[in-house]
Amino acid sequence: MKLTLIIPGLTWLDAHDGREVSQNLPLPALTTLLARGQRQAQASSAAALLQQTFALPQLALAADLAAASGLETRGRHWLVADPVNLRVDRDRALLGDVGIMNLSQQEATTLVASLNKLFAEDGFAFHAPSPQRWFLSLPVASGAEFSALPDVIGNDINRHLPRGGNGMLWSRYLNELQMLLYTHPVNDAREARGEVPVNSVWLWGEQGGEAMRPTLRHDQLLAADALWQLLAQAAGKPAELAPFAFSGLAAAGDVLVQLDTVEAAAQFRDAWGWREGLQQLERDWFAPALTALKQRRLAELTVRCHGDAGFTLTLRPSDLWRFWKRPQTLGDLYPQ
Repeated sequence: MKLTLIIPGLTWLDAHDGREVSQNLPLPALTTLLARGQRQAQASSAAALLQQTFALPQLALAADLAAASGLETRGRHWLVADPVNLRVDRDRALLGDVGIMNLSQQEATTLVASLNKLFAEDGFAFHAPSPQRWFLSLPVASGAEFSALPDVIGNDINRHLPRGGNGMLWSRYLNELQMLLYTHPVNDAREARGEVPVNSVWLWGEQGGEAMRPTLRHDQLLAADALWQLLAQAAGKPAELAPFAFSGLAAAGDVLVQLDTVEAAAQFRDAWGWREGLQQLERDWFAPALTALKQRRLAELTVRCHGDAGFTLTLRPSDLWRFWKRPQTLGDLYPQ
C-alpha cells in the first residue's frame, strides 16, 4: 500500500516562534521520518494545499457545493457564505468558523431570513441548507476577490477583506450584515446561554458558469473534512471518514488520508493543544507507519502539510537504512 497523510497544522503556522513552540517535544517516530525521508520544503496556504491535491486552478466551488446541497444553481452567481464568529483582540478581528459553534438549523434559517430581508433590493438570496454551510446567490458576478475560508480561520480578517474593483462595496455589505447579526435576537439568546454568536458570514468560492472538475491521483480518500470528501467524490473516487488511527486502515492501493488532529489548535495558536495533538499523531500514526515501513507493509509513505514551514516528505522502506542521517525535529524546520 502507498499511503499519503495530509495533515493541516502539522507545522506551527507562525514561523517566527515555531522553533520555540516545538522545543522539547518528544516525537521519535516523526523525527526519524524527517531524517530519513526525502523532504521538499513547500511553503503554502491551506487553500493551496487543497487546490494542489485536487488539481484545481482556484477554489471556485460555491455553485458546485450549493448544488450538492440540493439547491437550484442555474442562472445565478454563487458564493459560499459560511457562518462565522469575529472576536476583537486588541487591534485585530480574529475569525472562528462554525466548528466552534453549536448552531441549529432553526437558528440558521432565522438568521438567513433576516439577511434576505436586509438585502432584498440588491437581488441577493442567502440559503442555509445546513447549519454548517450557507450560500449567497447573486444576479451577476460580484466583481470582487475573496479569500478562501481555510486561509482565514484563526487569523486577522483585516488582511483578507474583499479585494478587486468592487472590494470596497463588498466590505460595506459585510459591515451592514454584521450590524444586523450583532443585535439579532438569535444571537442575544445564544449569548444568554453562553454560546458563541454568529456575528458575520465569510464569503468565498465565487462560481458562475461551468462546474469545476477536480481530479485525484490516489485510489481513494479517507478524510476528516466533508469538503475533501465531496471533492474526491466529484473526482470519481471513493471517499469515507478517516479512521482515528493507522490501525483502523482497512484499505489497499494508493490511499490518501486527511487528518484534522492538530488543525484547529494550529489555526487558533493553541500551543498546548497543538503539542498534545502532535503526541497523539505520533502514537496513532507516525509510530505505526514507521513500523509498517520497516516491515515493508507500506511501499511508500508521504506526509504533506502547509504553512511557512510546510513540506512534502516521502519515504520508502530502503530509505530507513540511512543510519548516518542525523535526527531532525520539527523545530529544525524553522530559522534560528
